[in-house]
Amino acid sequence: MDLRRFAMNYGAFLGLCLVASATLMWAFGLDKNGSIIPSVLNNGLIIAGIMYSIIQYRDIENNGYISYSNSLKLGTSVAFFSSLILSFYTFIFINYIEPDTLNNILVQTEQAILESDPDISDEELDLALEMTSKFVQPHWMLILGVLGGTFMGFVYSLIISIFTKKERSFEFEEEIDMQEDMTNVKIDKEQSEELKDSMKSEENESKNES
Repeated sequence: MDLRRFAMNYGAFLGLCLVASATLMWAFGLDKNGSIIPSVLNNGLIIAGIMYSIIQYRDIENNGYISYSNSLKLGTSVAFFSSLILSFYTFIFINYIEPDTLNNILVQTEQAILESDPDISDEELDLALEMTSKFVQPHWMLILGVLGGTFMGFVYSLIISIFTKKERSFEFEEEIDMQEDMTNVKIDKEQSEELKDSMKSEENESKNES
């Protein structure tokens, strides 16, 4: 299986795990009371999913070896595909399951601004809320979710790949090259012998005809 298809499969699996986690957090109300559990759980799932995907590809699909660059590429790709699924779920959630989510975000933002700066003017507060409302629209949250998830996956993969990379040694590559050369020589000998046999058979046939 090529790296891209592998990343799509494992990214889809990780994305479904993140969706299941988000659904459970919503069902138990942990996403509304300021708990850090959803954030910790999501980041833990992403790190574990990226690491597991790289190790599986290295040990099963690539004979136990993977370069740092391929490990980084695979981890980032897995994060990208999982972010697509999670962002699409968020889009559905905001539009159809919990349509009051955007209003709740604006209310929480207003409270946070007032707590951090009680003397803020009404004009400044309205401007801040207006800017916030532009970026909490469903389509922007979908785009920013994919970009943010992919970037975080890239950062995690930078670190994870240090421990998961396992490149072939120079001696191992030389041995493979020697084996390939020997195989090519063997094939050339077999072809030359077949050519000699065919030439002999043609000579015999010509003699018989004469």
